Amino acid sequence: MLLPDAAPDDRIYLTSAQAGEVAGVSAAAVRRWEQLGYLASITEPPERKLYEYDAVKKAEKMARDAAIRTSGTETRARRRAA
Repeated sequence: MLLPDAAPDDRIYLTSAQAGEVAGVSAAAVRRWEQLGYLASITEPPERKLYEYDAVKKAEKMARDAAIRTSGTETRARRRAA
């Protein structure tokens, strides 16, 4: 995936679809991470939510760790995600 150019503050912002592609999940999963508090968004006009690249990577790890805790093993968590 080709990442968008960095914003003036040197951060990379992604749409939910781009964030999902980076994390290997669906855009819906990214929005769910936001609902669960794993990820925060900023809103750009007109009502477009953006996610910081580094925050997406952290949320991915948090979600994976939560899946491992609830499933018991990393292999089982990966199998459930597929």
